[in-house]
Amino acid sequence: MSNAKTLPGGVAVGELASLLTQLDEKKSQVERLLARVEEVLRGASILDQTGRVAGAAGPCVVPARRSPLDQVRAVMQSTADLREANGNLSAMRVAKAYGVSLSQLAGWLGRTKSGVSKTPDADSLQDALAYFERVARLRMAMRSDGEFQRWLRTPHELLDNKSPLELMAKGKRQALADYVDDMLTGAPT
Repeated sequence: MSNAKTLPGGVAVGELASLLTQLDEKKSQVERLLARVEEVLRGASILDQTGRVAGAAGPCVVPARRSPLDQVRAVMQSTADLREANGNLSAMRVAKAYGVSLSQLAGWLGRTKSGVSKTPDADSLQDALAYFERVARLRMAMRSDGEFQRWLRTPHELLDNKSPLELMAKGKRQALADYVDDMLTGAPT
């Protein structure tokens, strides 16, 4: 029998303390990352100094900095439309967001259209679809899904004059997702 102190429900105090320390470290990382995202968005003239979309008369698209969790929620909400109610990413929803056919997406994933159609949110698809979700976060910095789809189809100098969709089709999903992460965080490319 262990001498470790436990809280109601059998949670070990030491484990809880360790988790809280890890959470605090992650919170600091997220705060730095989100501050950099705001800086990049302002540098791209998408946000003005008040945090509002430049030139927009309506409410602020990026929530005011109340807490780092609000910022994390904004990132998560930016791709919420790609998920089913069970939390899994949906191949059908990803295909729609990317403006490609389900058949085309299935081919990129090395699957058949019928297999992906039958269970578009299958657990076996989640790892591959996660790269598409990471790239789709770029929509946070764009005015519309149409702008995102144009970006996907446009060759870019930093991508060796290839379009993001070409890289996806060639299986270079991780490289593209890393590139988008760098764009959003302001990390050097």
